[in-house]
Amino acid sequence: MRMRVVRRSTLVLLATVGLAACQRSDEGAPGTVGSFADGGLHVEVSTPAGDVREGANELRIAVRDAAGAPVNDARVSVQYSMSMAGSPSMGGRVVAEPMGDGQYRAEATLEMGGTWQVVISAERASGGSANAQGTMRTGAPGVRIGPSAAPVTESETKAGTVRMDPQRLQKIGVRFAEVERAPLTRSVRALGRVTWDETKLVDVALKVRGFVRELRADALGARVEKGEPLFFVYSPELYAAQNEYLQALRSKNEAVRVAARARLRLWDIADGDIAALEKRAAPFEMLAVRSPSSGVLVEKNVVQGAAFEAGARLFRIAPLEHMWVEAEIYASDLAFVSVGQSATISAPYLQGTLEGRVAYVLPALASETRTARVRLEIENGDLALRPEMFVDVALHADLGERVLVPASAVIVAGDRRVVFVDLGSGVLEPRTIKIGVANEEKVEVLEGLEPGERVVASGNFLISAESRIQSALEQW
Repeated sequence: MRMRVVRRSTLVLLATVGLAACQRSDEGAPGTVGSFADGGLHVEVSTPAGDVREGANELRIAVRDAAGAPVNDARVSVQYSMSMAGSPSMGGRVVAEPMGDGQYRAEATLEMGGTWQVVISAERASGGSANAQGTMRTGAPGVRIGPSAAPVTESETKAGTVRMDPQRLQKIGVRFAEVERAPLTRSVRALGRVTWDETKLVDVALKVRGFVRELRADALGARVEKGEPLFFVYSPELYAAQNEYLQALRSKNEAVRVAARARLRLWDIADGDIAALEKRAAPFEMLAVRSPSSGVLVEKNVVQGAAFEAGARLFRIAPLEHMWVEAEIYASDLAFVSVGQSATISAPYLQGTLEGRVAYVLPALASETRTARVRLEIENGDLALRPEMFVDVALHADLGERVLVPASAVIVAGDRRVVFVDLGSGVLEPRTIKIGVANEEKVEVLEGLEPGERVVASGNFLISAESRIQSALEQW
């Protein structure tokens, strides 16, 4: 009977581990006839055609009981496989044809030359079974039977259970992790753009018409300090207001004096300049226009000698000590973002990281990118951030205690998530689970596992599991 080629994780495991120790007559030596004894049965395997070759190969299996009588009611099967890193496993499984007098025939089709792993199983309907692992190598005769651990029975294979020697598990690099209830944090990463803190922007605009004299703040990007002169202004209205105030000071009418002083204050004349006016007792031809805040000039609309109208924006000043970072967040991550949340800002050109917090989450998504804009407030005392820089943003969400397993333990199979559960004594059971939130290292388990159970976290068989898991799940 022609063997059907299958690619299953079970075969990969059988290819890397042995079967439970049983009594053998040839001690694993290669030869034309390989034999083993187990469960009250004695089994011999041979290749009638001589050397094993690439392509179809006939195997003859002779089964006898403890007394040496032929056994004709056994179900004899042969599994063979070859696994290569980065490629799906090759091989197949076939049930041997009975030929009478305790003889059985099977055919193995080897897809390429090399050493193939073989598992021989013989089970009697009346009870008793024998199992052993071996190898057959192209260009050499027979099947070599080697010492190994008890294999997976056919019923266990159908259930998806894998039986492995614990020592062999350790040798091939299988590692376990305990299902635990522990705090889970989730980081949302995004690209951010540095911009001015719009709440700290200050415009300089006068309430009177005038002319610019002695321009001090003469270039974009110039640093200005609160209270220092930006320029001096000549304004007929201000000159007249100064005269009125001086006349009011000489008047005995207190209400007039208060009103004249209030007029100067409403036109943003500083208290120091009013005091100087009182001391001088004569109006100033030019008055200083002082910076209302410290920062840098991000907009400048005047030059020396320019005339301006009342209300015209002459300068815009922005602080550098407080900045905004606007990050684009995917809709799927919005559930993990909230106002007040902590954030970390990093970039290759920054020394270390900066800390910030979420100040605002805009209520609508951008139609072009389908992302939401999140605004972060950053203290920028060392002036490391400058507008229009791009930075990496990591938002940190504390999700509380959850049932967790390592992310490496979960196998993705279409819309299913599967883990191998350690049942003890080298028995591994594939189990479908329902998962929740995940981060880079841990995955939340909603259904299928309980704290304290052990799962396979890493191992050689996982290397090619992704390419073979869909076909393997058909058996699970």
